[in-house]
Amino acid sequence: MVSKETVIFAYRLLFGREPESEAVVTHYATEVKDVSQLRELFINSTEFRESLEQIQSPRPPRLPFNGPAMDVELTASSEKLTALFIKTTNQWQHLGETQPHWSVLTNESYFQENFHQNSDAFYASGEAELTQFDAILNCAKINSSHFKRCVELGCGVGRVTIPLAQRFEEVIALDISQAHLSVAKHYANEKAIHHISFEHLSQIHAISQMDEFDVLYSRIVLQHNSPPVMAMLLNQLLAKLRPGGVAFFQIPTYKAGYRFCIDDYLAQENTTAMEMHFFPQTALFELITNQHCRLLEIREDDAIGLSVTAVSNTLLVQKN
Repeated sequence: MVSKETVIFAYRLLFGREPESEAVVTHYATEVKDVSQLRELFINSTEFRESLEQIQSPRPPRLPFNGPAMDVELTASSEKLTALFIKTTNQWQHLGETQPHWSVLTNESYFQENFHQNSDAFYASGEAELTQFDAILNCAKINSSHFKRCVELGCGVGRVTIPLAQRFEEVIALDISQAHLSVAKHYANEKAIHHISFEHLSQIHAISQMDEFDVLYSRIVLQHNSPPVMAMLLNQLLAKLRPGGVAFFQIPTYKAGYRFCIDDYLAQENTTAMEMHFFPQTALFELITNQHCRLLEIREDDAIGLSVTAVSNTLLVQKN
């Protein structure tokens, strides 16, 4: 069985419309055994195939290997790292206070004035997202049943946190925005789920003080941090991963023309706008190796939207 919220979300995502009736939703929720079967039914339907045929703009071609190298500074002093971290924290605290749900999924349906009627679809997307996580673990032949402690970097308003808590005995949900954490805590209390520790990541070095864990999960989070902060966060998190543990995370790795100079960035006027940053793939692989992890799977994804100039990757790595 699947939840009614998942069925409704599938209609909106794959068909671009609301279900015909409550009876149809109930039918799928009771007759379909799991999300995989629901997805297979929908993508093999006549309606879905016809909608694909009507799309005028196919997926942009994959980027070739002949793009210009990015000029990115990755190493910063402790003082400058703190300044970079604070700059991002202020941005996301503002977003959490004004548009907490839209800042997680930038769709106008999730503006505060629209959120009430779309809340089910928003939270159902968290469970749908984790089907990718389940699938890639299965592809890598990793049995996650013995994993107990999961850390989610950038939990936001708890969209994915609750489904993670249904998979693991303990979830530590980290976020740099107190405003987002307040929404997430309220939602978890509504669902009567109490084995989640919501923790404010108030300092960039705080992760180094954490206990070890089995699983790291993070999507559409690292990309909003400057490259030196991405490096620091990933180094600390992978260092705390237990032997045999896994990290599943997404990170943009290339954009033609992107450059990052620490001093230039810090000299810029502070902004509350959402930012997108990129981390060179070669440096990412080196970081993973240096933290005694091995790359199991890597995929290009659409987490930053479709682009002919940029690349985002989702990775599964395992601690040796």
